Amino acid sequence: MSNLVRSAAKQRICDAALEHFVCYGYNGASLQQIADMVGIRKASIYAHFTNKDALFLTLLNDAINVENQFVDYCFAKQENLPGQCYCDALKQHYQHALHFRFLLRTAYVPPQHLAQSISALYSEHLKRCETHISSALKQHSASLDVAYLSRAYLGVIDSLHIELLYAGTADFDKRLDAMWRLFATALH
Repeated sequence: MSNLVRSAAKQRICDAALEHFVCYGYNGASLQQIADMVGIRKASIYAHFTNKDALFLTLLNDAINVENQFVDYCFAKQENLPGQCYCDALKQHYQHALHFRFLLRTAYVPPQHLAQSISALYSEHLKRCETHISSALKQHSASLDVAYLSRAYLGVIDSLHIELLYAGTADFDKRLDAMWRLFATALH
């Protein structure tokens, strides 16, 4: 949820729309079906959002805010190696967090007409991850090539995100183990 206070009606629309967009994507989503899920007329959605794009971008901003908080939380925890907590938490987070599933689907398969806006927002989220890992790497060892390893870590994250998005959680542990071993080796 964003930091803004919303009316209960607007929040119900956002909650239903989030679930609907996760299931059907932007192109498959229907404002009529979202209205039906909430138990309102479709026209009532327009009292809160100018159009489907405005609703979608509101949900994207919410997802970015929620996921930024999740990244902050993971990097604040003590861990064996820099960035490990976030990687270890991804599978369970994907299974339980609609915002995360929405963010991944939106970032990797954006509606074409919103791709530039989505890319800019997602890039800011990744920059936050990079800032966290850079800080953690500096604390881990002064002799590391922080810029190089930070980019490698983002590659690990990309790989894990794509595994979740396209393959689900079935083989995630194998991908995590392989990617994490490579990254951990680079740290030593």
